[in-house]
Amino acid sequence: MAAMLGAKRRLDLFERMLRIRRFEEAIIQIAPRHPYIGRQHLCVGHEATAGSVGIATKRGDIGHTTHRNHGYMIGRGVDPAKVLAEVLGRSGGTNGGRGGPWHITDTSKGFLSTSAMVGGSIGLAVGAAFAFKRAGKKAVSVAHFGDGTLDEGITYEALNLASIFELPILLLCENNAKEGQRPSSMLAAKRLADVPKALSIRSKVVDGRDAEAVLKAVSSAIRRIRREGKPYYLQADLERWPGSHATKPAFVTGVTDVSLAWDEGRISGEHADWTRDHDVIRRFTMTLLANGDAAKDDLLAIDKRVGAEMESAIASAEASPFPAPESALIGAYA
Repeated sequence: MAAMLGAKRRLDLFERMLRIRRFEEAIIQIAPRHPYIGRQHLCVGHEATAGSVGIATKRGDIGHTTHRNHGYMIGRGVDPAKVLAEVLGRSGGTNGGRGGPWHITDTSKGFLSTSAMVGGSIGLAVGAAFAFKRAGKKAVSVAHFGDGTLDEGITYEALNLASIFELPILLLCENNAKEGQRPSSMLAAKRLADVPKALSIRSKVVDGRDAEAVLKAVSSAIRRIRREGKPYYLQADLERWPGSHATKPAFVTGVTDVSLAWDEGRISGEHADWTRDHDVIRRFTMTLLANGDAAKDDLLAIDKRVGAEMESAIASAEASPFPAPESALIGAYA
């Protein structure tokens, strides 16, 4: 395990996480110029799970995501310029502007569908796992979902079928439920992981703010699924980003500053506690420095490169035209 999570692998995760964060910040940046795009569900705070799955999965594996689909796709290597163009409804998007921000797909990277519906993708992920088993493939289906999805009836049925048929699926729950806060899970179960355990599904809970722990857990789970062909439930506990419920995307915790990892005294503002204690980017930057994986200048250089990539993505997406009106029915069922 120690060799698997060497410096190179940790830096890979850091760059993927930072790319996700800077992409979401790009959306916040351009949203005022494009008010028609409406509400955006951002992956801020969830970068460790999205980035870890991007590293641990292989070509042929399939992912089904929640409304935070930008992060999962960027984490698995989908072109940020194409994702941003799709968010803007432009012809240069992954789906030619027809998927929009909540239904972005890229089959070349293993995303047959993404869904903003709570519970909208978990049944599809189980179906994909069933198809893999029938075909004798060693591929893994990944179902990304949040704590609220466990309230949905389809989730109980999906978990039950995954267990009965011993399907190769990673059930990845990102739990940011908070007592008294809505929307959050309303299950009577005191521990969400008790639900899959009751259905004989191997389960593990990890601190979702600890990027290295998440990468270890995701990698281990996927290796086990590939080896045994059985479902695995992994729960990453998170502290909800304060901007998650904003009608319009906003920099409620400020633009991410990597240097706050070594200059904590500059952390300020209404949500300073989230930045100081819960921001997975800051925490992982501190880990990399403590491990000697990179120097401060190395991490700032990665950030600069990723930032330039996002500026290019913004320019490309905004320059992309809207789909031609006469193409409206292309791909539609008669």
